[in-house]
Amino acid sequence: MMFTSLVQSARALEAVLRKQLNCSKGQAYPPIKRTLFGRYFPSADERLLEYDIDSVIHESTSPFQKIQIVHSKSLGNMLVLDELQNIAEADLIYTETLMQRGKENFEGAEIIILGGGDGALLYELLKEKPKFVWMLEIDEDVMTACNKYMKSICGDVLERRKCDEYEIVVDDCMVTLNKFLSQGKKVDYVFGDLTDVPISDTPSGEIWDFIMLILETSFKVLKPSGKFMTHANGASCPEALKMYEQQLMKLDPPVEFVKSSAFIPSFLEDWIFYQISFKTEKNGTA
Repeated sequence: MMFTSLVQSARALEAVLRKQLNCSKGQAYPPIKRTLFGRYFPSADERLLEYDIDSVIHESTSPFQKIQIVHSKSLGNMLVLDELQNIAEADLIYTETLMQRGKENFEGAEIIILGGGDGALLYELLKEKPKFVWMLEIDEDVMTACNKYMKSICGDVLERRKCDEYEIVVDDCMVTLNKFLSQGKKVDYVFGDLTDVPISDTPSGEIWDFIMLILETSFKVLKPSGKFMTHANGASCPEALKMYEQQLMKLDPPVEFVKSSAFIPSFLEDWIFYQISFKTEKNGTA
């Protein structure tokens, strides 16, 4: 009631001011709400977005990041890492676009997930009957929190670390990737569910170096017919996306890509996803 009266009062004041100042245009904005927990998160291009968050369900700090699970009236429980929204219970479209459900055939495939600590991608991929999935996640605390509070997106896959269908390796993903390299192991898919493509003036710095290291190493463990699937950034950041594509074109062996987009409820914006494969000649040979 108080919020409603504040908005009405602001609009009434706006009308008075427009009349007294003989203005043709005006706008009264709702007040910013002060709460004990965050309800404002940035868009990809750093616009302030307001969420209908009414409580913090979990909060902890791991050796790697701050972990929160908050509740939204419209999105359900939502994972927030280092004050950035990651995935909510309403975000099945995120996972389905990342994995290109209905477009890619995962039956009998061997798959690596880099990151994916919320368990959503692993949970959905297992429904497609792959041969085996390795999930390489560094933060045990994220998995513990999601297993407790995000069951609707991860089911029970985070309750065990190894079974006949998959293995969750809790470590830096590069350790297992390098192990596969040394063994000559090749897989059908690698999913990059790690950091977003950064917004920067140039493709340099620690995050860009990490992105390129992941790409280069992933393609060394992919079969010739394999694909690297990843999320990138918001459609509102075309410069960052273009910069990422320019870096893809520098990979050796050369690659080609297609991209998809989807509106992600918890991001409140369109997000871009890439499907990257080894470049083939026109006659169909590598």
